Amino acid sequence: MINILFEDDFIILVDKPAKVLSQPSIDKKRIPIKEQLETERPDLIDRLFLHHRLDYETSGIFLMSKNKSVNKALTDMFTHHNFKKKYHCLTKPHDLKPAKKVECESINESNWKIKNFMAPAFGLANNKKRMISVKTGKWAAETEFKIINKTSDFYYTEAIPKTGRTHQIRLHLQESCRSILGDSIYGGQSETVSRLMLHALSLEFIHPKLNTSLKIEAPLPQDFLNILENIDEHKI
Repeated sequence: MINILFEDDFIILVDKPAKVLSQPSIDKKRIPIKEQLETERPDLIDRLFLHHRLDYETSGIFLMSKNKSVNKALTDMFTHHNFKKKYHCLTKPHDLKPAKKVECESINESNWKIKNFMAPAFGLANNKKRMISVKTGKWAAETEFKIINKTSDFYYTEAIPKTGRTHQIRLHLQESCRSILGDSIYGGQSETVSRLMLHALSLEFIHPKLNTSLKIEAPLPQDFLNILENIDEHKI
């Protein structure tokens, strides 16, 4: 069953499991979150509208609209970055060593910000999607990071993206020399995890119809919690 985190007459926010598509693909065997929810809730058939995406392996909070009257407002809100997003992830336990094509503002080793310009890379094997940093001319991207806890095996890290580019957090962590565990595209190859350890924890925004403030959170999934249970006591 899909866990519904919030629902009213206009919007619905659900907890997307890892390894579930947020949008349809050519692989018809993989059922997207919208179609799964419509199967469980036939009353929502032909009433749901998509406005953003999460990567296939990323778990966490996902918003859809239920009423056409809020579609333009939500589209504008995503375009102008009017959502405050918070992600949690497990990253490689390395020193902060930002790449050359990014600007890094560092308060200390545990609090830093990465800014760059992003562009898609082409000609990759198996037609994999990958983003790269460029000096100028493409899409500006900015993410703030904070390490919540450390072990010898990983850092438990919080990410707050100020923009919403494809693979932004994943690329910015690679460019911090702290790739997400399980990220085979951005340097996080790991034999200890079964997927990309990235979770969309919360969305904070103004309701597009009611003009009320909302902050909705998605609990950490069990595979994430299983790793955190083994965390040592070296807390920052």
